[in-house]
Amino acid sequence: MIKLETFTTNDTPVMINWNFSADELFQFGGDAFTHPLQEEQIVDFLKTENSMFFKAIDTESDVVIGVGEIVLMEDNIAKLARIVIGDRNSRGKGYGQRMMTVFVQYATEILKREKVILNVFEWNIGAIKCYKKIGFTFVNTPPRSFELPNGEIWYSKQMDYTRE
Repeated sequence: MIKLETFTTNDTPVMINWNFSADELFQFGGDAFTHPLQEEQIVDFLKTENSMFFKAIDTESDVVIGVGEIVLMEDNIAKLARIVIGDRNSRGKGYGQRMMTVFVQYATEILKREKVILNVFEWNIGAIKCYKKIGFTFVNTPPRSFELPNGEIWYSKQMDYTRE
């Protein structure tokens, strides 16, 4: 089982120890963080308004396997962002779908948001499959482009989940 707990400044070593590459950090954090990830960046990020940042814990092993953000938006919308299974030993074991399900449940049941949205890079087929299994669908809007520090362009598309 996965549980969410508020991410605090005491948790910053966990994220730093995941030792993200520059591409991994951009995929996960967009322009919120720069490589190499440092404690000050995380501490500053935790001050973001209308944002809730969580650590995801595997209750069987009591290991922090990932993190994620819920951004409270207008029109009763929650945006999921900066979601990652950071613990490399926990990747490929189904945690992503379970973690995303817990985030959606938190947004819809605890925060009472009618709609949950997220953005995913078009090339991230594994994440797209995961999101579709949970009930997210693509929105018919043009993709957004992001230029990486190395000049490469990545395209992101929005997916929505609407509570029935």
